[in-house]
Amino acid sequence: MDQKQQKQVNEAAEKFADAIKESYQAVADRGVSAQELNAQLTQDFFNRVINNLRTQADKNRDLAQDLIAQQEKQREASQALAQEGANAYMDFLNSMFSYYQGNLERAKNEAKK
Repeated sequence: MDQKQQKQVNEAAEKFADAIKESYQAVADRGVSAQELNAQLTQDFFNRVINNLRTQADKNRDLAQDLIAQQEKQREASQALAQEGANAYMDFLNSMFSYYQGNLERAKNEAKK
């Protein structure tokens, strides 16, 4: 092999090596891009999950407060109803005692005559 042929072989080998290097570099660059994209997608996914959980927690807290307010209204209504029932019963008993007391007074007055 003469020098010219040796030079051509070396140039061809160098071009081949450059082509392989560029190929590996392209694969590596795409791998890095894919990892960056996966990292971004993963971060977006977890951010959405966290935001959804926060929203659900806020709505659950609001619902719990509404339920507490509703229970307080129910308690107040039950208390008022019980008080009205007790008042009505006391009025009934008082009217009964007043009736009998009035009859007793009339009977005493009739007996004194």
